[in-house]
Amino acid sequence: MATISEAERILNAAVTGIPIIAQKIAALPIENHAEAFVAAEQIYLKIVKELGCEEEASENWVAQVMLRLRAEVAENGLIKQKPLTGLVEELVPTTPESDGQ
Repeated sequence: MATISEAERILNAAVTGIPIIAQKIAALPIENHAEAFVAAEQIYLKIVKELGCEEEASENWVAQVMLRLRAEVAENGLIKQKPLTGLVEELVPTTPESDGQ
């Protein structure tokens, strides 16, 4: 079992790494996201169990981490889509003529 300071350091590192993991998941094809989230959750659970954390506390911590991870993946997905939206607007300008008027 890890000391309290060592456990805090490991858990902080896991939280600090969420944006990197989110970028990696967001870069995957959307059909692979569910599998990637399951894998990430299993890894986070393994980390806290190996640190000797109580089960209920472990599950709560992992649930919070996964909420943040999912939010960051969604945000990364929106960031990736935003430039494409601008490009579509450039290619197909919305004018009265293009609306059939």
